[in-house]
Amino acid sequence: MLTPDQLRTAIAFGREQRGIEFKGPGKRTDKAFMGKVVRAMLGMANKQGGGFVIIGVTDDGTSLTPAGLCADELATWSYDDLASSASNYADPCVDFAVESVDIDGKTYAVVEVQQFDELPVICKRSLDPILRNGAVYARPRGKIETVECPSHVEMREILDAAAEKSAKQMLARQGRLGRSQVGAVTEREKLDHEAEELL
Repeated sequence: MLTPDQLRTAIAFGREQRGIEFKGPGKRTDKAFMGKVVRAMLGMANKQGGGFVIIGVTDDGTSLTPAGLCADELATWSYDDLASSASNYADPCVDFAVESVDIDGKTYAVVEVQQFDELPVICKRSLDPILRNGAVYARPRGKIETVECPSHVEMREILDAAAEKSAKQMLARQGRLGRSQVGAVTEREKLDHEAEELL
């Protein structure tokens, strides 16, 4: 999770980064605003290394304004409530954590999103005009924003990451299998040796 100093540095940078997206102040119960946060989460989940969605910082495209959240707004961004909202739109579910971070007398909701575990995250329900059923959202390297996969470059990056994760999991399973088979052989040899001694 971001420390207060890291959050202050991210805001001072003056614009979004590939792994950090800012959303202005608002409530999760505002469906359109919640949809924009969920779209950002879907994009971060499909990005190598995941990323952060910071709620309470207004981005007008040229500068950032650290507004913070009032207590009523902050209360709507609990993990359970956000998980419920996100699960309505994400398949598979997004792995994330959410915390409030205070800097300079203002409070922000910081959502830390992990990269997908096995399969890329796909939007499974529309929320016009923000989310589209069947879309794969990404954080492209050019203009920093969360958008539907704009080209084969971003899609290939996501698919390569999925293939790499799958290969690592397969190798780990083979390693566990190999160790258990080696253990079984050793136990069998031990039993055979004991049986020979009895004869």
